[in-house]
Amino acid sequence: MKNLILPFLLSLTFVFSCTNSDDNETLEKNIQSYDVYVGGVDEFHACYWKNNQKTLLSGGENLQGTSITVDQGNIYMLANNIQKLGGNHVIPAWYFWKNGSRYNLAEYLNVAPNNMNEHDNLQIWNNMTVENGNVYFFGVIKNPSTTSTSDQYQICYWKNGVKTVLENTDYYGSFTGCLSVYNNDVYAVTRRNISPSGGIFNWETVLYKNTVYASLSNNTFPKYFLKDNSGISIFTLSSNGTPSVKNIINNTELTIPASITPSEIKDIVLDNSDRYFIGSTFYYKNDVLNQISDSNNFTSIGHFVSKDQNIYMTRYNTAVGGKAVKFYVNNTEMLSLPDVSRGCFNSIFVAPN
Repeated sequence: MKNLILPFLLSLTFVFSCTNSDDNETLEKNIQSYDVYVGGVDEFHACYWKNNQKTLLSGGENLQGTSITVDQGNIYMLANNIQKLGGNHVIPAWYFWKNGSRYNLAEYLNVAPNNMNEHDNLQIWNNMTVENGNVYFFGVIKNPSTTSTSDQYQICYWKNGVKTVLENTDYYGSFTGCLSVYNNDVYAVTRRNISPSGGIFNWETVLYKNTVYASLSNNTFPKYFLKDNSGISIFTLSSNGTPSVKNIINNTELTIPASITPSEIKDIVLDNSDRYFIGSTFYYKNDVLNQISDSNNFTSIGHFVSKDQNIYMTRYNTAVGGKAVKFYVNNTEMLSLPDVSRGCFNSIFVAPN
């Protein structure tokens, strides 16, 4: 993270002047030990920034980067088309890059390209998982060998382009789910048995370990997996917005401190022994409140990542007519885009260098 260390040292010299030299050396070492990747879009062109230096992706015109990850030194970026541009961009489509080489996701997964008939189309979780060189996608697709209305669609994941069907279903609503890999096991969470009752939808939230199914909860939205030294956990939101983190390995629930109002928390991040509870304009580190304050009104938190107690986040301008977004590391501005309708930071990944 060579581009980040100089401005950090200038600010840290003042803020931490009363701490001992060993603490300063540890913090400096932690900052220097990571490369910081921010994925997104700038002027309708998919791109990413590594340590503040922008790379425009070949073939990324009219696409927006949604997920960036680094595995074994290889840089992966997922992008989808920008529907607001009209034309063929009203049809959802995904692409990904590995070290700058672009792949059409439909071709990579060996499925038909999407068309104007929505119910024929591939839907995927708008993320990609890469583990030990293996590339995973998770989604729903029309069953090519359907026998009845009850098995018209397939919930499945792909590993290096090879499909594994988790379940056949008759439901093709907006896909909600997430996938992760832990100790060589594939974990996927999604919704099933979605049905209306008195005008209100009810469903079962289910967990698959490889292809083995287990009920997780009812009427919760699976958002993403979290990993720390205690194993792998799933973050969900109830239909009324209450967050929950359940450790899949030891079957325990994360306790939210009593000083925190759960319904105000939109994300939770685990970093070693620290727990971060993120709201719209604030976050708690464990049970200590950190209120975002900015004289230029960049107070609305977008993405939030913590590594070795270093905080990486995007923040939006909340002023009337405000359109800009900025990226910060330890509350120091690193990147800025002037208009989120033309460019945005959509993903953060921090990797050892």
